Amino acid sequence: MKAVPPDFSWTRRLKLRHLQVLTALESAGSLTAAAKTMHMTQPALSHWLSDMEDLVGTPLFVRGRPLKLTEAGSVLWRYASRVLGDTARTGEEIEAVKRGAVGHLHIGTILSAAPVVLPHAIAALHQRLPKVQIELIEGLLEPLMERVARREIDLIIGPLDVRASRSGLRSEWLMTDTFSVVARRGHPLAKLATPRWEDTDGYPWIMPPPGSLSRVRLDQALVDAGMPPPTPAVETSSLVALLSMLQDRDYIATLATSVASMYERLDLIQIVSMPARLEFGPIGMLWAADSTSNVLPVLRETLHDEARRFLANGGVQSATTDIK
Repeated sequence: MKAVPPDFSWTRRLKLRHLQVLTALESAGSLTAAAKTMHMTQPALSHWLSDMEDLVGTPLFVRGRPLKLTEAGSVLWRYASRVLGDTARTGEEIEAVKRGAVGHLHIGTILSAAPVVLPHAIAALHQRLPKVQIELIEGLLEPLMERVARREIDLIIGPLDVRASRSGLRSEWLMTDTFSVVARRGHPLAKLATPRWEDTDGYPWIMPPPGSLSRVRLDQALVDAGMPPPTPAVETSSLVALLSMLQDRDYIATLATSVASMYERLDLIQIVSMPARLEFGPIGMLWAADSTSNVLPVLRETLHDEARRFLANGGVQSATTDIK
């Protein structure tokens, strides 16, 4: 006897309001807080939750303080995040078209992995598509990848390390890079002919947040030199803050060499010639394979073009392998 196929007709009765209630409850952790966030009464929100659980046929939350998603609730929450993200992005793109734009792109970028090709690629893209609207979002890799999964961001420029390979996102290499230690111009450390890691002792470090690739590489370099990992005087992922603070005191920091070289040419900082290279590794693009943006392929092509041009002018080694 043939197996009876499962009945998924309930999916056609789900409404956006159901999904909004689900994500609000997951974020707030209680009916009271979620109702306040959604400007609803608690009974009304409870009704939407009960109706949704009746449709699905299974509990979506373990009742308690705080509320916790069941396994089925987690599956539906991931779906809700994608749908609501796509809905919001579609609304943005329609409004952009109404204003005469041809598309709207959200690009995530990471301080330690923001290659200098990105600004040039954006300028080149606007040469081809002058009415494209672009929003840049700076952050750390894991939160940015989560936002791509929720369709809030179209593409990330970042390191293609193990986190990227496990993300389920499509990725393409653009270039490789290293880290450099940087300081203000005239810094005592930068005046040394052959500075050693021991010479950094006593200078305050501006460091990226814990867990970031540049932080891991720097900690390992000092451990390899027989020194403890440095204690940060400041932790920041803001490039603007880092450049500003370097001018005010004998701070030292790390930047991707491609970025550090650009700011050194502008006389804003000086690269300290440390004895060992801090390998950054591959830098590339990450995006959702099922993205429906009609502008995203043009951006990826433009990024490849600008990366090749950068490398031809003396940049770092490139790679074009497509990682599935």
